[in-house]
Amino acid sequence: MKKCALAVVTVLVLLAPFQGVLVRAQEADLVPEQAAAAQESYHPGDVPAQTGAADAMTPAIHGVLLAMLHQGAAVFDGSDPALGWEALYNMLSLYGQMDDRSDYIGEDLVLPVETVMDFAVAITSGFDTLGEMPAELSDRLTYDPEIDSYLVICGSDSLAQLQVRQQESRDGVLYLSGALVYLVDGSELAGFQAVLTPRDSMFGYTLSRLTVE
Repeated sequence: MKKCALAVVTVLVLLAPFQGVLVRAQEADLVPEQAAAAQESYHPGDVPAQTGAADAMTPAIHGVLLAMLHQGAAVFDGSDPALGWEALYNMLSLYGQMDDRSDYIGEDLVLPVETVMDFAVAITSGFDTLGEMPAELSDRLTYDPEIDSYLVICGSDSLAQLQVRQQESRDGVLYLSGALVYLVDGSELAGFQAVLTPRDSMFGYTLSRLTVE
């Protein structure tokens, strides 16, 4: 049952993009508690205080975890273009519309390159370290040089919720543990351990390590 639920969530998030008004209504599909948490946890341009770091880094952990589950990776390797780009796409797809710099052209979410770079540094040392974007993402993520922006076809993960259950700070480094929970029946799809290193960036930290349990 657990493997079946995980397969359902992965397919919904990674293979079934929203279209048109559904993209704009993504938050309406969440239960009220999730929508409120999303609004409170992410403030573009703010460097979060330590007490809010877990919430601020939810987009990064969520996006990376989904990519790892889809690709069957036990440890996140940001230097792997397939894994790194898929994680970044997940972040942009699920959370990009919450950035003040985002816009829409028809059904596509439009994110300036600087926004994409800000998201990227939450999961890797820098945007350039991701390497070339894999062709497999070209149906969901494209770069438009005329407007120097990325066009994103968004997906939904309204059936799953990321839950941080423990956090500990040592020498400025934050250690988190939690799980991705299937909201339909409350089952745990995957547990995770994350290490966050402070960084002077929009999210305030970089995900230096993430392992799936």
